[in-house]
Order: sequence, then C-alpha cells, then structure tokens
Amino acid sequence: MNVFDLWLPILLSGLATHILSTLNWMVFPHHKTEWRKMASEDEFQNLVVLEKVPPGQYVLPFSDSPDEMKSDEFKSKQAKCTGTLILWDKPVNMGTAIAKTIAFFMVTAFVIGYLASLALKPGASFTDASQFVTTAGLLAHCFAKFPHVFWFKRRIAMELLDGIVYAAVTGLIFAALWPSA
Repeated sequence: MNVFDLWLPILLSGLATHILSTLNWMVFPHHKTEWRKMASEDEFQNLVVLEKVPPGQYVLPFSDSPDEMKSDEFKSKQAKCTGTLILWDKPVNMGTAIAKTIAFFMVTAFVIGYLASLALKPGASFTDASQFVTTAGLLAHCFAKFPHVFWFKRRIAMELLDGIVYAAVTGLIFAALWPSA
C-alpha cells in the first residue's frame, strides 16, 4: 500500500480539520479569553506610529549580549515589564491566510497518511488505524507548539484542545475509510 491509496481520508481529514479550525476561531467562544485589549491601546498605537517602529518581532527588554543581560540597567528594565511584540506591515489578508491554512491541514493530513501507509497494512482494524493516526495527529496538531510556548509564554490551552479534536477527527476518518485487505 502507498500513501495515494489513502487519498480520500487525506482529503476528507484535511477539509474536516480546516472546517473545525474555522469554526473554532469564528464561531465557538473558547478562544475569546486568550486575547485581551491592551490598556491605553490608542496611546500605544500612537507611540508606535510616532516613533516609526518598523514591522518586526520585538522582545522586551532586548539585549545584544549575555554581558548586557547581567547589567543593572537590563535587570531594571526586566523589573518593569517583559514580553514580545509582533508588528505587522499590514493587516492579515484573509484570503491568503485561509489558503495557507487549508494547505497546512492538507499537507498535515498527507504526511499523517504517509506515516500510516508505512505502519499499517490494508485491512488493519478500525482500532489500530484510529490509534495510530490519532497519535500522529496529536504530534502534528499539539506537541510541536511546546518549544515556542516555553520561550515566548503564549496561552495555548484552547489550541491544545483544538489539536486533540483535530487528531481525533483525523483518526476517525482514516479508520472509517481504511482500505480493506
């Protein structure tokens, strides 16, 4: 068996996870608590414009060297506030973002299908196919986020919940459509 024998579960799980992602962010309320309005938002935006801060990724406080991080001045800045800031050059293009999201879910489903085609034979049981594919889905949709979170302290509990659902749906779709012997 090869990965192309799994074209239908790949296609359906890619579409299903994209649709679930859209619902999770646009309809269901569980991501609403992850984002808040910054106090003095208008003043902050005005300062960014006034200072002509270019788009980019910033860390507060910033240090050029390990020695600078040991300085009293740096430690004083750390005591004020720490964090990251990402400034975009323009608002997100919804069409491009949607296309890239669909591509992500399709490529992820393809890679999961490829792994499953290597590990499982035609006629594998529903349980075996579901367990294997769901585990691969958890790796793809949940665990890859952790190093980023360790360093940049984002709240991801609801994203992990989403990932568990994506993995389970992917596992169920593959198991239901697994080729017979």
